[in-house]
Amino acid sequence: MITLVRMNEEQYKRFFEETVREYAEENVKEGRWTPSESIGRAIKETNELLSKGIHTNGHFLCSLHHEVVGAIGTIWYEVKENNGEKSAFIYSFKIYEEFQGKGYGKQSLIAFETDLASMNVSSIGLHVFGHNKRAYQLYTKMGYIPTSIKMKKYLRSK
Repeated sequence: MITLVRMNEEQYKRFFEETVREYAEENVKEGRWTPSESIGRAIKETNELLSKGIHTNGHFLCSLHHEVVGAIGTIWYEVKENNGEKSAFIYSFKIYEEFQGKGYGKQSLIAFETDLASMNVSSIGLHVFGHNKRAYQLYTKMGYIPTSIKMKKYLRSK
């Protein structure tokens, strides 16, 4: 069984550093940012979203815990209410490398959805980078559908 456990300040510090680094790398891979600007932009965007760290209103930063093996990953999401309807948005969902491909991602999303249902959340949104086929396949398997698609064509080789 997987449970979501809110992060403490120490866990958040590690999470923030890892998230900024990974977000910067993903944006470089996607061709949106240059390597030299990527860390600064990732820090800026993450700080804007999490202006009060783990205490940012509406944001939930959690460790994913398996009852036997312990911490297997993290999830960061926000819950908002608009026109009387609650929705969630996943900013970061990560299963640690040594636990990938073992069904923990699916189990974690089920636990996450159960928690959201208890909060009367009616929908979940997320962004997945186009090159992240593994994540896309997991989300599709779990019932997520595309709501918009950005496309790009390179006119010269990179």
